[in-house]
Amino acid sequence: MAQKHNDEYYHARWKRIVNVMQNNNISLSRIAPAGSRAKKQQRLDSDFDVIFAVSKNPTRQNFFPKLIEVLDANFKNDNAYPGKNYNVVHLDFQSGAKFDIVLLTDSEFDKQYDSIKDFKRQHL
Repeated sequence: MAQKHNDEYYHARWKRIVNVMQNNNISLSRIAPAGSRAKKQQRLDSDFDVIFAVSKNPTRQNFFPKLIEVLDANFKNDNAYPGKNYNVVHLDFQSGAKFDIVLLTDSEFDKQYDSIKDFKRQHL
């Protein structure tokens, strides 16, 4: 059974992921936490969703192999792999923490990010 982690633990891992993605020449244009943790509706065993956009909006099929290579090189003891429909990259830490990393187009990112900000304004 996966270990349960608090928000501070997930935030620290998220910052490491952001740092890796920003410093590995993958043309990252935007990145943000998303999903239930961004909206403070998670359970302790919830995945942490990360949404991001890349310059020139590459397809997931073209971009995910490079992203997985970068994650594997920087998180050697952890497991990065594509989702079964190639819609997400999963990053599972040895400690049990799980991240879903989702590539969006610029317009999809803006829509999702605005939705998160609106939710926080209204409910938090």
